[in-house]
Amino acid sequence: MRQPWRRARSHPVFGHLLRFRPLALVVALIMVLATATATAEAPTGDVLYDKFRGQDVRLSIPPTADPKGVAIFFHGQTGGVDNRMDEPWLQGLMRSGWIVASSDFHTASWGNEASTQDTKDLIEWAEEQTGEPVRLFVSGSMGGTVSLNAMLHGVAAPACWYGVKPAVDPTRMGAVPGANRIIDEAYGGEPIPGDRNPARNIDAFSTDTRYRFVASKADQWVRFDENTGPMVASLEARGAEVSVLEVYGSHDDPSHFDVGDLVEFAAGCGV
Repeated sequence: MRQPWRRARSHPVFGHLLRFRPLALVVALIMVLATATATAEAPTGDVLYDKFRGQDVRLSIPPTADPKGVAIFFHGQTGGVDNRMDEPWLQGLMRSGWIVASSDFHTASWGNEASTQDTKDLIEWAEEQTGEPVRLFVSGSMGGTVSLNAMLHGVAAPACWYGVKPAVDPTRMGAVPGANRIIDEAYGGEPIPGDRNPARNIDAFSTDTRYRFVASKADQWVRFDENTGPMVASLEARGAEVSVLEVYGSHDDPSHFDVGDLVEFAAGCGV
């Protein structure tokens, strides 16, 4: 609370108001609440945390006796267990009846072996805690590589996969700030193994899964023609049900996070 309090004391109006002690706490509380809600929404339902192999895991559980299933969210390069979980995008999915699960996934793991084990741990825990099956993977940027590599290495393919600006080829991430160094660290200084590059294993992905890609051709970090484009073309050629929501703008453009599109797609992923 200290930082908002200092800002209030230096404000030309609030600074005078805070001289009156009975009002000071009220004004400070208003400013803290305004700051907290600027980038997040108050979670709906219950939030449960645990830890496995040093990685925090989380469940956001909707207030319903009949949830639609479990959706796993795979965060991007700078994310962690709480990344986007309290923002309108994933809160909207949860309010529509989905249990949303997340993990640290070893932070900037870029789909290495540790992140695949994290996925297995998260799925086992989420299903045990809720009694509901995992039916949907939702990924953002680097999370695309993490989720796809899990599917290549022993994790059962979900009914649906939803990728937002998904990184499919981790060897083509040179334009992403810090990515080359971070990927090098994630793989112990060794080249990415061929079986850890989804772009080299597209033919191995299940055609029973429904796929939805949300991507922009103006994205210069995770390029459409190096990631979404080739994977969509291969999946379509093999008869998979795949669709693309083309958005516009850079990698961080908010148009990528379309609540209505995610909820509508997820509605077709139940039993």
